[in-house]
Amino acid sequence: MFPPKLGVHKTGSSSSSGLGGLVGTNVGTITQSYAMGKVSGGDRSDVGGLMGESGEASTIAQAYSTTAVKLDRDTGGHKGGLIGVDGPPAGNNSFAYWDTTNSKITSPSHGAGNIKNDPGITGLTTTQLQSGLPAGFDPAIWAENPKINSGFPYLIANPPVKK
Repeated sequence: MFPPKLGVHKTGSSSSSGLGGLVGTNVGTITQSYAMGKVSGGDRSDVGGLMGESGEASTIAQAYSTTAVKLDRDTGGHKGGLIGVDGPPAGNNSFAYWDTTNSKITSPSHGAGNIKNDPGITGLTTTQLQSGLPAGFDPAIWAENPKINSGFPYLIANPPVKK
């Protein structure tokens, strides 16, 4: 598990690399995590709201991203709402979401930049993410409150500051 019960706000920029709101490259499991903020990449970058690149047999479960995703120049890189490049085999993810409004990646087929309609990854609007826990999120782990985390799901054991 990488790292459990973690919420991150991140901004990054680079060229020819994997960039994500939570992690650049993953070769393990990410669960019960989320990312918010902005991430952008340059030439040949793989950019995703949660993860830039997913290694073979990596998994994501009970996680989401509201990260704004941008490729400064689209010259050979990949851009996905949740993952820039999802390594083989596709379909290792479950209950993984990205915010189609904030990410500016509105096509429901672009959860991963390199695999259209990657199984287990779902795009939801900001309103949908703020209107109840997404399917598969354990209510013993996650909660929602309009006054906490801008109304997005948060981890009960690691709550953000109320605003």
